[in-house]
Amino acid sequence: MRKFNQNQYIYFIVFVFILLFIISPCFAEFTISDEKKLGKEFFDKMEENHLIFKNKSLNDYISKIGGLVLAQTTKAPFNFNFYIIDSFAINAFATPGGYIYINKGLILAAENEAQLAGVIAHEIGHANARHVASIIEKSQKLNMAALAATLAGIFLGGGGQTSAAVAAFSLAGSSSLTLRYMRQHEEEADRMGIEYLVRAGYYPTAIIDFLKIMKQREFFSKTMPSYLQTHPGTDDRIIYMDSLILTHYPQVGAKNIIGNLTRIQTLIPLETHELAKKYEQLEQSLKSDPDNVDLLYNIASVEDQLGQTESSLKHYLRALSLSPQDDDILKNIGLIYLKSGKTGTAQDYLLRAIKLNPKKDETILALGKTYFASGQYQEALESYLNLKDKVLNEDTDINYFIAMTYGKLNNKGESHYYFGLHFKKINKKESSLFHFREALNYYPPDSERSIAIKKEIKELESGDNKKPMEKLTH
Repeated sequence: MRKFNQNQYIYFIVFVFILLFIISPCFAEFTISDEKKLGKEFFDKMEENHLIFKNKSLNDYISKIGGLVLAQTTKAPFNFNFYIIDSFAINAFATPGGYIYINKGLILAAENEAQLAGVIAHEIGHANARHVASIIEKSQKLNMAALAATLAGIFLGGGGQTSAAVAAFSLAGSSSLTLRYMRQHEEEADRMGIEYLVRAGYYPTAIIDFLKIMKQREFFSKTMPSYLQTHPGTDDRIIYMDSLILTHYPQVGAKNIIGNLTRIQTLIPLETHELAKKYEQLEQSLKSDPDNVDLLYNIASVEDQLGQTESSLKHYLRALSLSPQDDDILKNIGLIYLKSGKTGTAQDYLLRAIKLNPKKDETILALGKTYFASGQYQEALESYLNLKDKVLNEDTDINYFIAMTYGKLNNKGESHYYFGLHFKKINKKESSLFHFREALNYYPPDSERSIAIKKEIKELESGDNKKPMEKLTH
């Protein structure tokens, strides 16, 4: 998994500066169209610098919560999108154009789904109220570098790396502090967020509970979590929201609607020392609640990551005995048997999981890997081709698996073609060109595949793919 580095932050903030400088003539009238353009450009640069954490199940989960909350709003004229930032800082933000970003660290910090929904609802409130647009409109007299540094600071949150990057803007100075969200912005987003949250069916004090968790963390760590740094006046906000809930939203709501937050949290990889700490916590919890399926699932997941395969399998099997129709548990047991070289047993569990949930991409991929490992290449290919146009996660490109399988089936043309797509996706231009050119040798000049390959070659040679080139290693 790629990690943030300081150069990426600096590069990203420089981009913000350039972009805002370019659009500065229209600051006095920052339109919906301007917002969409800025939001899309911002996202593209985040994507280009690998700042987005990609895991389909996790992304789907966040998008489901976001969609549930959005359904309760009179939303701004944007197509809202929800993304996860590859950072353990506790932060969330909304950029112009309906882009909502949630850090991995914030997802891990939430104790229930409603708290996560409360943060998302608050950020949707900022987006619907167009608070960033109003900041930009009112900032036309400020130095552009100050504005760029401030917005980047708001969007990326606090922390050493960001602070170092913002420090590169020597002109920003103290004036940048005037562009933080104002009290009226926070109060409006809080009012809107609580209303959205309650309408969606969650309990109204969830966002307050989450802010209190953050305040606790601040006390013990002696550092201000980035979520609080970018959302000032926390104590005042808690008092304000308490009075609002007391007078307007006394009803009881749900802590979980979609469900499985603790299981979803296991999809976020932790550092080894964090895994060990989490393992101790789960072990203690399991002693007092030995038949809790989610606890068993979580401790098995941590043990698997720590390399404790035998203990992990034992806990997964115990969880399965309590919840025999759980396709996630079946899938993970299958993967453990696959890693242990027991492909036949792995297939049995994965086929049971597929029967329960035929459209789950992660299970289809696992079954494909099992078929491949057991030499059933045609069956593996069928599994992989079902995932051909899907995004699974940052570390998985299905084109690679398809290419490998075609190679095993001695279909060299398709193998080279999919290797070309794979290397193009990971920005290795010369390797991509090598495989595309080799693939041309296996197709008639006017065939559909040949035409598609020539188009790929033309695009790469014309410089449309502007990523750094690597030396040819084939």
